[in-house]
Order: sequence, then C-alpha cells, then structure tokens
Amino acid sequence: MNAFDRISLIYDGHCTFCIRVLRMFCALDLMHVIALYDANDPATLSLHFPALRSADVESAMYAVTGQGEVFRGFFAFRRLIWSSPFTWMLLPAFYFPGAAFFGTRIYAWVASHRRNLGCNSDFCGLPERPR
Repeated sequence: MNAFDRISLIYDGHCTFCIRVLRMFCALDLMHVIALYDANDPATLSLHFPALRSADVESAMYAVTGQGEVFRGFFAFRRLIWSSPFTWMLLPAFYFPGAAFFGTRIYAWVASHRRNLGCNSDFCGLPERPR
C-alpha cells in the first residue's frame, strides 16, 4: 500500500458532523490525495462507484483506493489516516491488538449518535426520542 495513493471518500454530505471531520483531514492533505464524494448525490454511486450501489452508505463512510480496494466504516477511517504524515501518529491506536474489534464498535456508535455529536441535519440518524 502506498500511503499517498489517491483515496476517494464516499460520505454523508448532509451530515455536518461528517463534513467537519473530513474538513480537518482535507486541511492536512498536503499531497492532495483525498477526493470527497457525497453519497446523497445520485451520480456519485451510479457513475463513479457502481459497486457501492447496494452499500449502506447512510450508516458508514466508504473509502476506495486508486487500486479499487474498498474499506467501510472504521476501516475506511483507518485507511484515511494513512493519507497524511500529520495523522500517522494515530496509526498505532488503529492497529494495536483488538483495534479492529473495538474500532468497529466505536465507529458504529459514533455513526448512530452523530446527531448528539454536533450534526444538526435532519438527515442524520433517526429522530430523537421524546423525553
């Protein structure tokens, strides 16, 4: 794997939490390898990523490398960390023994709680339950 290979990120473009996180990564993208694609844009999946047409893009981010490797959720985020030397210091935390076990669960929790983490979009997750 070449850390500076092009990486396409398919994400929820209606989610302000997702957008904020990806803006931080793009600001650190000195090699300009990250390309962002809104999963809500009909052309994104049908034209650029037909293999993801049946994917659960509303519940997880996807990363597609220049070689066609596809990563979902935690693994997409872990692949994204390789894209900038500024984020390489995070790599040990994403590869320690058990990281995949815990990381997938943490990613799923964050994805399902985006509304509570700063997303004010009506598109993020299910409506909040009345208290």
